[in-house]
Amino acid sequence: MNMYSGILVKSGNKVLLCKRCSKCSLPNVWSFPSGHVEKGESTLDAARREFLEETDVKISNVRLLGLLKSRTGKGLVYVYLHETKKTIEPDLDNAKDGEEHSECKYFSLDEIDTKKTTPELYELIKKVLS
Repeated sequence: MNMYSGILVKSGNKVLLCKRCSKCSLPNVWSFPSGHVEKGESTLDAARREFLEETDVKISNVRLLGLLKSRTGKGLVYVYLHETKKTIEPDLDNAKDGEEHSECKYFSLDEIDTKKTTPELYELIKKVLS
């Protein structure tokens, strides 16, 4: 089974989402920085590594929020939550894998286009922002 891991950032009543590049997996879909868990790596370490690689921002204080099915249905995505009072601004230009996203921004629940994210992620965000 494939394992993935990532971090969802909550600031106030909004969450940080990044738009996948048009040539990446899940093209033009708004999601959170995440990726494969490497052999011998914990899901927590993978979430932190992926967030750093994709945003050039180091995150340390997180808690496990939940699990989602991977887009293929053949794996699991471990979703960690980082809550902060100040917004985190990803630096896609300097991030190692910043090209995986075309932009990042904060959304309140009513600002999320449900056609441009996965239903499972939307439901998880709804729980976080309720």
